[in-house]
Amino acid sequence: MTIQTGTGKIRKSPALALTAILVWLVLISLLVWPWIVRLDATDWMLSAAGHFSGLVWWLMLLWAFHHLAYQIAGLFYRETPQATRPDTPEVAILYTTRDDFNPNCCRSCVEQIHPRFRVLICDDSENENYRTLISGFCSAHPDRCTLMRRSDCGGFKAGNLNNALKTEVTEEWVLLVDADQKLPADYLRTLVSLAPKNDSPIGFVQGAQKSAIDKQSSHLQQAMAPGAQGFCQRDLPPRTEFGFVPMLGHGTLISTETLRSCGGFPEVVSEDFTFAMLAAGRGLHGHYVRNAVSEESFPHDFPAFVIRLRKYASGTAELFRRAFPIFLFANHNTALVAKWDLFLMLGWYLLMPFVVINGFVAAYVCHRYWTSGIPILIPMLPYLFTWLVLSSLAIVISASDNVRQAFRFYFWSGGIFLSALPLASCAFVRHLFRDPVFERTPKNGQSEGLSRVAVRCTPALGLAALILAAVWYSPFSFVLAGHGVAYLSFPLYAHLCRDSARGRFARAVIYLPGLLLLAAVGAVWYWAYS
Repeated sequence: MTIQTGTGKIRKSPALALTAILVWLVLISLLVWPWIVRLDATDWMLSAAGHFSGLVWWLMLLWAFHHLAYQIAGLFYRETPQATRPDTPEVAILYTTRDDFNPNCCRSCVEQIHPRFRVLICDDSENENYRTLISGFCSAHPDRCTLMRRSDCGGFKAGNLNNALKTEVTEEWVLLVDADQKLPADYLRTLVSLAPKNDSPIGFVQGAQKSAIDKQSSHLQQAMAPGAQGFCQRDLPPRTEFGFVPMLGHGTLISTETLRSCGGFPEVVSEDFTFAMLAAGRGLHGHYVRNAVSEESFPHDFPAFVIRLRKYASGTAELFRRAFPIFLFANHNTALVAKWDLFLMLGWYLLMPFVVINGFVAAYVCHRYWTSGIPILIPMLPYLFTWLVLSSLAIVISASDNVRQAFRFYFWSGGIFLSALPLASCAFVRHLFRDPVFERTPKNGQSEGLSRVAVRCTPALGLAALILAAVWYSPFSFVLAGHGVAYLSFPLYAHLCRDSARGRFARAVIYLPGLLLLAAVGAVWYWAYS
């Protein structure tokens, strides 16, 4: 197979992105600008705080409208049928593990319906029990499994994969699989049938994921189940035609020649997104397949979730510092709308520190105007906030098994993400200036504690938020109080998955941040029409 690179810019339709921008500009002209121009220029502190807060809200609306546009389009988007391959190329399934081997998941790789494949278990485990378990598994499947170990674990997961590419892979294609990923029997066959042919601009084929739920799943895993399905079934499908298809790091089929022409995987924390950008620079884009669905596990408990979110934030900061400027300015093979889409896909991490700060700044500004009796809201604002809440909830319901599950996800996801927001923000800012260290997310029910610094500082920030929500009283106080409850509950959420009195209390408290944010919408209605 010959891969042609640099063959010209890949066309993408800008319709969705432009629609979101147009709606955003119209609402900004009606909502944010009238709010900003009313700020009192004689009080420089209030004016500066108001302009800062208005800018942050402006950017948050831009991010929200962009993603809602793709999610709504995902409800109706139908993929263009792709030509299927008549041949059966050889495939190496690269199963990466480091002290998190799952025999059932690895067995799903061995049992694929495809005549020509083998499983390379790329083992970086240090725990002797896992090393013994993996060796025994390979001995039980000698015809399908090849065990690979290296003398050092440099380069994180990417280094593990690159080692296999250099020393063992001879197959035409590779399928990347995570340790906790379970494949349906026809997964490989489905992806291979849609694999690109000679001279195709498709650099990789990305499959979908959903959360694996069984009797052993924790309370957190059950509550967060709709998240992966919502992202894979709503956010991603339209991006094949209207945006940037990311590589998710697992469930991805890539030709070996493409990998080697790109120099393998970049040895950074976020090797998946960085590779997708590198491939795009060579004129190769991703193709997303919605009907090839594997199962993966959400982190077992809140500390594991915090580790994963912190890893995502650190990896994204490194990506922005190293890879994104080249992708944005030196890449002439990627459409502008795809660059814009990827920027906003990762843009939440840029916004996180400002969202934390703006919770306090906006509360101060709104309090000053509320106590002065100066109206700064127009009647359209309550409609906007209500529409944003209802539309996002509708997307969640569409990706859930039932309405009860959707509401549970809505409140639980808001609680845990808000609670971890300060810590993730600090990780992002810190690693804009220094290289991150790869943190392995605990799997197979493993648990690690929360860091002492986070357990002390995050609740202290929450207590300050609750006090200021009362002191700086205004309808916005409900928003700051929601943040405060989430921050204050940071150590309590470590008990979410425990069947104890404290665990039951944590599972009740987790609804408070979401309820307070809904109360804020009601307060905006009252404020606008009182």
